[in-house]
Parts: sequence; structure tokens; C-alpha cells
Amino acid sequence: MIRAFLTGSGAVSPFGGGVAAFWRGLLSGTSAIAPIRGFDTGSMPHALAGEVPAGAVDPWLSAAERRRPRVDQHALAAAREALGAARLDLAHCDATRVAVVMATTLGAMDLGEQYLRAALASPQRSARAHRLLGWPYAETAGALARALGVRGPVVSPSIACASGTQAIGQARELIQLGHADVVLAGGAEALCEFVVAGFNCLRATTATAVRPFDARRDGLALGEGAAVVVVEAETHARRRGADLVIELAGAGLSSDAVHMTAPARDGAGAVRAMRAALCDAGSAPAAVDFVSAHGTGTVYNDAMEMAALAAVFEPAAPPVNGIKGAIGHTLGAAGSFEAVLCARALQDGIVPPTAGCEELDAACRLDVVRGTPRVLPVRTVLSTSSAFAGNNAALVLRRV
Repeated sequence: MIRAFLTGSGAVSPFGGGVAAFWRGLLSGTSAIAPIRGFDTGSMPHALAGEVPAGAVDPWLSAAERRRPRVDQHALAAAREALGAARLDLAHCDATRVAVVMATTLGAMDLGEQYLRAALASPQRSARAHRLLGWPYAETAGALARALGVRGPVVSPSIACASGTQAIGQARELIQLGHADVVLAGGAEALCEFVVAGFNCLRATTATAVRPFDARRDGLALGEGAAVVVVEAETHARRRGADLVIELAGAGLSSDAVHMTAPARDGAGAVRAMRAALCDAGSAPAAVDFVSAHGTGTVYNDAMEMAALAAVFEPAAPPVNGIKGAIGHTLGAAGSFEAVLCARALQDGIVPPTAGCEELDAACRLDVVRGTPRVLPVRTVLSTSSAFAGNNAALVLRRV
């Protein structure tokens, strides 16, 4: 079997540009969630989000690239940082053996909103605005491939909030099947008015703070940005002298088949995905040193996840962290941000605290890392995501 390794990571997050800024923010235990400034929130009752600060992408993009849709900017900046971290020049690779798997749920929806608003103000622009309604969400993956000269498979998975996790699992599959030597995998999003309003209508958002696994949790806040990892075949990485430290060891998928937006209350679908990933990796639950949880801070999702993790790791789960209290729910990018977190935890032997979790739910039997970072001898980690329509995905990463 061809083994797949993570050889580089990149991120553009509400904490700023770069993995270093993302990691510092997580370790600080603070939150980058604040009132939305990027567009008029009007009469929305809840208008908090984790927004990427101005200038965060500038070190990696040209002036022309900074005129691209924001989601493309996030993806390209994170991909370039990941390639730099991997010390990988794609010009020296067989372009037909390089792939892109870039998840998104929103695509350039914010761009469409801009033109629709302009069309309302000026009827002469309405034709152009309606053409943009057909802008494919997969265009971000295509734009990334064109910018980097990628000639291998280009895929854009979209299974709601599990998309970023699925993207990295799919990258591993492309490597294992021999369809690629290098895959740029991850997720990217840009906030837009329609989706913020939609989550408000679902009554899924908080007016105060995101509190994963906290007794006072009352909803999520959205976020934006991109996280990208370089997934590389072992033989290709060894041939160029890359450091092989983190193996992408297993992946799993499942479906609840219960409800369009609500998770299965017993967490059975999430359990199946996590067990599938562990089986794929050849790892027993007892081998897992740390879990990066989905942790939305909503009442039902967190309760489901508490049940699911307790079932997988009976009698006691390893330490757990959730990052959405720090950067918000980045939808299709959420799982890829978790993968970057997991890679750093494996490298540094430290787990960040769960921002917003102060008063642990009395029903929670999990060891949620809170308050300050925790130093741990981390060798194997599990990352789990659950999404609308009952989609569940999980990854196992291992230090070698």
C-alpha cells in the first residue's frame, strides 16, 4: 500500500495570515469572533463571525490575484504557504501527477451577492448579475489549479461542514490508488450575507459567544478563511528528501440518514465514521492520544458528539479540543483547519485549550482541554466532522 504523508501546511484564518498566526491564536485560548464588518448585517439578530483581517493574504498574492474573489484569495494564499512549508516547487514535479482537492460549500457566493446588489441599484447591470448566478462553486479548485499549473485531477467535494475532512481523506485515496504523487487538499470559504442570514433563520447562531461543550452553549458563529495541506506519496517525498513526520493514516465516512439539518441524537453515524477511520489506520481507540472534535457549540451537535466519543472511547476518551470557539464555524474549511491543528499538535506535543468552554456541561464525560494549553506526548490523533444531511467524516493522523 502507498503511504500518504502531510509534508506542509498553510492557513488563512480569522487570526491572520499563516499557520503561525493560527497556531498562536489557538494556544492563547482567545476568540477571533467579533461583530461582522464585511457587509451590512441589517436587522439580523445575531451577527458575529470570525472574519479574515485585511491584508492577511498579501504576502502570498500578487496585486492581480488580490482582485480575485475572496475565497480564491484565501485558498491560493494557504496553498502557497503549504508548498513553501513543504519546500516543494511544483515546477520540478510532473504536473500531471499533481492534484487539487479543494472543498467549499459557499464558493464565490459573496461575489454574486455584490453583483445582485449592484443590479438592484442599476438595471443595466442585471444581465451580468444573473450570469454570475451560474458561477460554479468548484471554480475555486479550478482557479487554484490554473494558478499553480496543476494538470492532475481537480476535485471540489461539498458535503456541507464535513467537506474539509472529506477533501483530505480523498487526497489520501488519490495517493493510494496511484492517481497522484502530490495533492493540495483543504477547504476555503468567504463569508456572505445569505448564509449568515440562513443560519440565523435556523436559530443555530449565538448572540454572545461560541461555547463548545459548555453548559451555557447556545449556538455557533460562522467563520471564513482557508487551510491547505500538501499530501504526498511516500516514495515521491523520500525521493526529494522531504521530512516524513506525519502520516495521513486513515479516513472514514458515514451518513446518519435521519434529518436534513439535525444530527442523529445518539451519534451513531459519527461513531461509524470514527471507527471506519481507526480501522483504516489499523489503530485501536486506545492508541489515540488526542481528538479534534467538531464542537460547534450548538446544544444538539455537542450532545451528539459527547455520546459518540464516549461510545468510541469507552471507558474514557482521550483529551478533546474544539476550535470553533476561537475562529468560528468555517463550514467547508472546518475539517482542514482541524487537520492543520492536528499536524501542529503532533509536531509540538501540545494541545490548545477550547476557547469558550469554561463551565463544562455536567453531562459531558469528555476530558475537554480548557483554560491553558496542555503538553501531551501526542503520537496518534483523530479528527471528526459532522454536517448537514447527516454527513460524517473522520481522519487519523500519526507521528512516525
